[in-house]
Amino acid sequence: MSQDFNFSSLTSSSESADDARDEYLARWEIAVLTSIFLITLLGNALVLLALYIRRRYQRRKFTRMYFFILHLSVADLLTGLLDVLPQLAWDITFRFQGGAVLCKLIKFGQPFGLYLSSYILTVIAMDRYYAICHPFSYCRITSRRSKMMVYGAWALAATLCVPQIVIFSYTEISPGVWECWATFYLKYGERAYITWYSVTQFLLPFIVLVYTYTRICVSIWTSSKMSGVVDLNKSNKASFFQRNRDPLISKAMINTVKQMIIVVSLYIITNTPFIGCELWATWDPKASTSSFVTGAAFTILSLLNSLTSCVNPWIYFAFNKELRSALTSFLYRKKDYSLTYDIDARRNASDVPSSTSSFISRISRLASSKIFG
Repeated sequence: MSQDFNFSSLTSSSESADDARDEYLARWEIAVLTSIFLITLLGNALVLLALYIRRRYQRRKFTRMYFFILHLSVADLLTGLLDVLPQLAWDITFRFQGGAVLCKLIKFGQPFGLYLSSYILTVIAMDRYYAICHPFSYCRITSRRSKMMVYGAWALAATLCVPQIVIFSYTEISPGVWECWATFYLKYGERAYITWYSVTQFLLPFIVLVYTYTRICVSIWTSSKMSGVVDLNKSNKASFFQRNRDPLISKAMINTVKQMIIVVSLYIITNTPFIGCELWATWDPKASTSSFVTGAAFTILSLLNSLTSCVNPWIYFAFNKELRSALTSFLYRKKDYSLTYDIDARRNASDVPSSTSSFISRISRLASSKIFG
């Protein structure tokens, strides 16, 4: 069985000398990886197509949030192409057939999409945190700064993949049997590397995501109570001003936060089993003799670390009406979509009550224009 890392008992000489495998389990591995790859490829390709249609044909403004979605979709697509696809080919051939150079290239690319997706999610969380919790400071943050944070995520992800080139090599694990294999020369090298990977790829982004979105939810709840959305004075009667003023946090902003919270929740759910199992299998001395580690369940769990990449694009479509409309209009050749969209926008704008010209509403619209414009 080949994995992103040849962890725990997989590095033992007795197992590496055995050039046989469970064909029934191998078929399940291939089926799982094929499903993940196809769903990942289709979903993220559709998101990128919708973004292109929205920008190219409908002439819609490419806002900061769409910039983040673009790079997150690219990261998820790279996960499918650089991680899932090579792993699928590896499971089909059983032993690695690519040679020394391809071994190092594939091992460099496999964690790249996972790192990139984690750090772009972190950048998005930080951007939403400043937008909602510190809106006046956020207005001074330029789009250039947000782009630099995303490009920094790309550079950091590439840097963290460099150790893969050193650790993995095309090695003869038994007479006549060659494999793309990890070699650790220090006694605790394997434990240190797996722990380091778990911290940098999952734990640190996890801490940032939990902190920022917890503060965001608290801020939205507090703002909703202040604006009378949740509790209008704790009475059945409210003034005309309270009933008609806009909330400090716009509906578009809340919808974006809901979308990202679901994305982050799935990120945590899909990464925790893989990271937890690998840490346990590495740090527990008795894990190598456990039926769970050597069984089918552990093998399947080790393939699900990229599951988030095939789920994310469908969340974007579920929450973003513009992406769905752009894609359907293109598929059904609705060339007049942008015109009708502008007409609907003007019509909705004309229906806004005059009371929204209050001081609080002006601040809300200003913050929203800076965030989403």
